[in-house]
Amino acid sequence: MSRFVRHPFLALGTIIFLAITVLVVFRLSTGAKADTKKTRLITVGVVSPLRQDLDIHLAYTADISPNQVVNIFSRVDGYIAKLHVDKGDFVRANQVLVEIDHTDYQHAVNQAKANLSAAKAKVSQQNAMVRNAKLTFDRMQSLIKDQFVSQQDLDNAQVNLEAAGAAHESLQAQVNQMEVALAQAETNLAYSYIRAPFPGYIAERNLDTGAYVSSATASTSTMSRGIMSLHDINTVRVLVEVVERDIPLVKIGQKAELRAEAYPDQVFQGTVTRIVQALNRATRTMTVEIDLPNRDRRLKGGMFARVEVMVGTHHQALQIPIDAVNRLEDTQYVYVVREGKAQRVDVEIGAHSGNHVEITKGLTGHEQIIVAGKDLVHDGTPVQTQPLPQPPDVSAESKG
Repeated sequence: MSRFVRHPFLALGTIIFLAITVLVVFRLSTGAKADTKKTRLITVGVVSPLRQDLDIHLAYTADISPNQVVNIFSRVDGYIAKLHVDKGDFVRANQVLVEIDHTDYQHAVNQAKANLSAAKAKVSQQNAMVRNAKLTFDRMQSLIKDQFVSQQDLDNAQVNLEAAGAAHESLQAQVNQMEVALAQAETNLAYSYIRAPFPGYIAERNLDTGAYVSSATASTSTMSRGIMSLHDINTVRVLVEVVERDIPLVKIGQKAELRAEAYPDQVFQGTVTRIVQALNRATRTMTVEIDLPNRDRRLKGGMFARVEVMVGTHHQALQIPIDAVNRLEDTQYVYVVREGKAQRVDVEIGAHSGNHVEITKGLTGHEQIIVAGKDLVHDGTPVQTQPLPQPPDVSAESKG
């Protein structure tokens, strides 16, 4: 009989020993493979920092507004007789927009003319009486020398002359009043033809022919929409709110670039024209106005726009691609390659320009900055590098 059969415990021990041996060998071989994977190098894309001038822009979002907006009201009472324009029409300066029924105003002009003619006729009649009183007075002065008339007769002639002169002045004053009344009647008649105060587009029409309008509405124009609304968009303006820390950077005459949602591939050029020299107490911002020429009238009032104001240039600024920057809470950092390993370097960033960002602290400009693969490494990871082309400057392309 076999010895293993006679000693079963010996057989069991041998089997267990062989199993443990196989397991150890397998673990050792598996560990060796794992170590091989851990030592495999990661390939990362790197770029070198740039040193070049960097234009500093302040970016804002705002609505485009017409250069001038006016709600058209009537300065006289009456019914709308005719509308000469409608929404969307372009009008010239002084062009007739609306006619108010002017029948009564024409009658008033005719009546004022008649009154003026009558008053002038009375003045002419009184002129004759003044001349006659003057001749009588002169005659009396000649006759009294030879004592052909009494002093009383001379005094009466003088009184008549003065009375005739006073009556003439009174009638002349009435003529002046009639002239004023005629001028007012003619003005009211002219006001019944409502004209455009400047060239522009009719943006709204709120009333129809036959509607009654009142001159009293014009005095409370902020509470009413008016007959129609006229917009001047040959020049448009944008109002931006500048935060307090940026106020020293903004000056009249600085250039600005505007991009509208309607024209995503076009950049419109403008200029800072007005600065409100006071801050809004609620927001602690200051309003700055930017004017843009718009002769082709492509920009419309109410459009949404993104605006960048160029406030200066940082000469020979150190710049890296913005994609190379990592953020952790309030800290910004990049990975650089030193002696074949990734190394984390904390940096401070400055202004942005397209796809690049200015580095104000942390880099010397001679490093290899990891851009591609930065999320696969940590401080001390062995890497092998592959140079990448510098990303294009989006802002420069848009200017071109």
